[in-house]
Amino acid sequence: MPSTRFLLTGVTGGLGAKILDDMLDKHHVPASDIIATSRSENNRSRFEAKGVQFRVANYERLDTLVEAFKNIENLLFMSSSERDNPKRNREHENVIEAAKQAKVKKVWYVSLAFGGFGDTSKIGFQQAHYETEDKLKNSGLVFIALRAGVYADAFPLFLNWYSSTKSVLLPEMTPPVAEGKIAFASRDELGEATATLLAKGHDAFPAIKPRTEKNIILLTGPKAESRLELVSAINRGRNTNIAVKYLEPTDWVEECTKDDEGGKPRAWFEARVVFTQGVCDGDAELVDPAFETLLGRRPETGTETVERLVKEDSGYTWHQNHARQGGAELSILSGS
Repeated sequence: MPSTRFLLTGVTGGLGAKILDDMLDKHHVPASDIIATSRSENNRSRFEAKGVQFRVANYERLDTLVEAFKNIENLLFMSSSERDNPKRNREHENVIEAAKQAKVKKVWYVSLAFGGFGDTSKIGFQQAHYETEDKLKNSGLVFIALRAGVYADAFPLFLNWYSSTKSVLLPEMTPPVAEGKIAFASRDELGEATATLLAKGHDAFPAIKPRTEKNIILLTGPKAESRLELVSAINRGRNTNIAVKYLEPTDWVEECTKDDEGGKPRAWFEARVVFTQGVCDGDAELVDPAFETLLGRRPETGTETVERLVKEDSGYTWHQNHARQGGAELSILSGS
């Protein structure tokens, strides 16, 4: 059986869908060169309508993955949407084992940029990414880890902001929250850059050199910005005057849990304190030029993305800021 150039996981989510559409529409990759996957057979018609092939690939079932990955040159491995790290790790082990059994030629794993090119971040979900990268490193597979910048689009998560918010509460940290910065990236631009890298191949970009034994390419925005700067962007975009208030971490968790519009549980806010400490420690501030190289232009900054989004929609929401839609733990790059 002849090989197929690309198999894409995660295409039912926002980032994966953007990657697929840009590969087809922007880079004119023949639809016959792409296989889209989903854990549900019900999604077949959605992708076959685009002209691409479809296979079922359920991260919980190794047999479906081995079958789906047969005769594949490039596998886009999007992180599981599972929010329980041990279960996510098991699912990722299945993907790696299936890629080995199916003899996939190259794996592109979409990770996150916390810790830059290192492995020092203590943030819980980043630990799961580190573990997956370690497994890829030891698997014998040819792979690249695409550590993607944090979605600027997800700013409601980082601020616990809703369109009704009158003041943003943040925990008091050391170093101060005002000094903790993130090199945010817009989700659409991350999709565009990833599609460009897949369609053209890494060799087309000699200036981008994967680093460390984990073959990391860092896709970050052009400027690291604080969450206070995001609040200012909201105020500019909506012509509001939202203030920022601080509480001690335990009081902040208590206050947020008591009256959260999205109904998120206490554990979610406790995990956010760890996240905030990581940001204040500089986990997400590294800027790398690879993203701009792939786009061929300067990417939007986080504040530019936020201001644009709230100007376009003053009632902007991010689904994961609501427990009934997003679950109890932050999951920013799970094909969402």
